[in-house]
Formats: sequence, C-alpha cells, structure tokens
Amino acid sequence: MARATTRDVARDSNGGDLPALEQEVFALRRELRLLQLANEELERLVVRDTLTPLFNRRHFISCLADRLSRLERYGTLAALVFVDVNGMKLINDNYGHSAGDYALLHISRLLAASVRSTDIAARVGGDEFALLLDGVTEDGARDKASQLAAAIAASECRFGEDVLMLSASFGCTALRPGDSDFSAIARADMAMYSAKRRIGNGYGGA
Repeated sequence: MARATTRDVARDSNGGDLPALEQEVFALRRELRLLQLANEELERLVVRDTLTPLFNRRHFISCLADRLSRLERYGTLAALVFVDVNGMKLINDNYGHSAGDYALLHISRLLAASVRSTDIAARVGGDEFALLLDGVTEDGARDKASQLAAAIAASECRFGEDVLMLSASFGCTALRPGDSDFSAIARADMAMYSAKRRIGNGYGGA
C-alpha cells in the first residue's frame, strides 16, 4: 500500500491541495517542532539524573560554582547539605538492587518536595544526594536536615510486600568567602560522615 505524502495529507478548507509553497512551510514547521522537542529532551538529559527526578552531579557542580560566585560578588548567602542513605548495602543484599533503586527514588522524591524552586536537589553519587539552599545560614541548613531526617524515617517505603526501613545522615555547611567547590564539598562531606558514625539518624555541620 502506498504511503500518504505531505501533499496527500495537507488540504485546504475546500478539500483541495495546498499550493506547493504552503505545503513546504507546513512540513518545515512540523520538522522544526520535532527538532525543538528533541533538543528539549537532550537538554533535560544533560542536567538530570538517570534514575531519579533530581539534577545530576554535573549540574550540581555548575550551580555550586554559581552560588560561590554570587557570594563573592554580592555576599549572597547559601548553604550546602550532603545526604547519605544509611544501610543501602543491607537493602540491596536482602531485597535486591531493584529495591535499592526504589529506596533511592523514594528518598529523592522526599528531597524534591522539600526544596523551593530556587534551591537545587541533586543525586551526586550512588546513594548520596546534595542540596543547595539559597539564602540559608548554616543553622538554617541544620534545621532543614533535621526536618528531612524525621520525614525520611517517618515515611513508609513499601516495595512489594516488604516495607524498607530508611534513614539518612546529613552534613551541613554554609558557603564561605574564599571557598572553592572542592573545599565546600569536603566540609559538608566530612560533616556527613561524622553524623554517619553516630547512632541513628544524624545530621551534622562543619
């Protein structure tokens, strides 16, 4: 069976063929729209994590550099929070890696729901997340971490017939004048691992 062409499909209001030039414009507009949709999808893939709805590490580092630049130029406050999911190895070993992925997705949704449109929530490693909080002091970041720790612990993560018991450790730091992205990340990372060494859901600051 012969395939319909643009000439067959594109008709004027009277049912006749559109002039050749109008047909070409119609086809070009359609192709342009398809290209725009493809470009939008590529842009999304560049900045988004492949598993969760959060941003990826590359975009997080770019946003962190932007916040540090704002701090140096305008004194704009911002804080960094690192989040590490506790017990992921046990979840993977006991329930399988699909359950582990589901747990990460569950936590990522809680994080995404907890931040403002101006903030950045990203997955920066296998079971590690990061938040960039605009206009927030270190004490404010600790308050946010405490709220998130409680929300994660209180939420039910049901995977099939099983309920996955989730908790996370947090490390907080304000961005400081003279910081590099490396120094700010290192401070938050150290605070997070200090919290992780403590029993239960911890949150820490530099």
